[in-house]
Amino acid sequence: MMKKIEKMLRDLLEKRVSAMTWLLTFLGVMFLRSFVEQFIAVTKSITLLETVLEFIHNFYFFSLTILLLWLLLSLILKIKPQKLSYALIFSLFLAITPPLIDIVKTHGQIYWSFYLLSSPPELWQQYLTVFGHLPSGIVYFGTKITFLAVVFLAAIFLWFMTKSFWKTLLGALATYSVLFFMGAFPSLFYYAYTFFTPTKKISEIHGFDIAGFFGSPEKILGVIFPSFQYTLAYKLNYIYFIVLVFTLMVLFRFISREKFMAVLKNLRLPQIVYHGGMFFIGLGLGFLQYRDNFHLSLFTFLAIIILLLSIIFSWMASVVINDIHDFKIDRISNPDRPLTQNVFTVPEYFQFGAACFFLAFLGGLTIGLSFAMLIVVYQILAWFYSAPPYRIKKFPVLATLISAVASLVILFLGYILVSNNQTLSGLSWRIILLLLIAYTISLPIKDFKDIAGDKEDGIWTIPVIFGEKKGRLIVATSVFISYALSVFFLNEMKLFFWAMLFGAATFAVINNQKIKPRDLPARVLGLVSIYFFILVWIAFL
Repeated sequence: MMKKIEKMLRDLLEKRVSAMTWLLTFLGVMFLRSFVEQFIAVTKSITLLETVLEFIHNFYFFSLTILLLWLLLSLILKIKPQKLSYALIFSLFLAITPPLIDIVKTHGQIYWSFYLLSSPPELWQQYLTVFGHLPSGIVYFGTKITFLAVVFLAAIFLWFMTKSFWKTLLGALATYSVLFFMGAFPSLFYYAYTFFTPTKKISEIHGFDIAGFFGSPEKILGVIFPSFQYTLAYKLNYIYFIVLVFTLMVLFRFISREKFMAVLKNLRLPQIVYHGGMFFIGLGLGFLQYRDNFHLSLFTFLAIIILLLSIIFSWMASVVINDIHDFKIDRISNPDRPLTQNVFTVPEYFQFGAACFFLAFLGGLTIGLSFAMLIVVYQILAWFYSAPPYRIKKFPVLATLISAVASLVILFLGYILVSNNQTLSGLSWRIILLLLIAYTISLPIKDFKDIAGDKEDGIWTIPVIFGEKKGRLIVATSVFISYALSVFFLNEMKLFFWAMLFGAATFAVINNQKIKPRDLPARVLGLVSIYFFILVWIAFL
């Protein structure tokens, strides 16, 4: 019997589950848990916004718990994390058991298994007593049973895999510690926050300090969260998203160093800087329009970081779509890309892109629905640009117009983070039109490095149509015009000298045949960035 169990468990290690299957299964389990909590249990009704927030919060809590346990078991067993993918996918259903156990115990209701908001001595006692000494009103009934079941199952699994008493004991203790860490996360985070800020000694912390820190309503730039009951969950989601991204990066690195490094090398740093710059331009324009909304706090900083990460993931997703449909071009112009290097198969790469889009959407949704919708709009534009049936990149001017609109979407993300009610009503049409024209006529600068590949694939860019030398002259003239337009659209003649100076410098750089086409975007971006700071100082400050 014991040998059959051991063989069954070892067989589980030989099977693999794709990232997409894992994600869809996990989302399904989270939907089932929400269904149990909202439709089977006897609970008071909540709004759609609160339902979405609760779902997101459950997603963060359980995904982080499982990922941490996944990494822990991999380290103890000294095996690649992907070997545990099939075995651990069955553990997902344990997330549904706490409310089901509570319903059976209470004949229809669910216990309020809240986070542990405790002083350090109280938290230590709760750790030693397995969630004992709880505050009144908090009952870890179904949750405690499920946690203990997870510890028991982890111990059984480790015993059959290692036959080592000490590894089994260590693994069981570590599993319990991970579960307790997640249950006490707000307290532990507040201890760390207090340690680095001279507001209060850790020894003076009480539960109500932690509750006040996370649970008090707070306007985060222009974003107001309307549900007092779910404020703690909403703020915790800010932290959880960043922790989730870091944990996934660690897991990805352990699964395949080759794929991880290939993705890093393919990020295209000038484009990352460009997207980040567009976001901060939007943030700055929002600040100028809504100065009263700009209050710095930890959660203000976290909101900015989350949206920057979401923008990066959205960009990465667009890169994946572009690489898949530009494979013929990249074999000629960019042979170092992940697909041309055979680091990924096409299905694997597509799933990676889908995961990036999901994280981008999740990050936007963590801040608010408006941000998630703008992420979706950006991704749709990226899809239309690169993929059939439209593949708009084939058509000059229209291709850069779509890229310009996508750039404005990133700017809008920064602006609505500060604006009241997350609207664009206060943003000047002059600025929108200036940027739309400037980007449309200037963005062909990115196409020079792909001339040979684009010509082979029938992509009609300015450099392909006119050749590199004439193309440089056309694009350089367009960029110079963009500098000049900034003077007239902003109606600020003090900019004229600087626009001419930097316009001429950029014109010279683009026409300099000694500068390789691949290096042009970075050189031009540097000059544009300097001019932008001068423009802001003169026109706005």
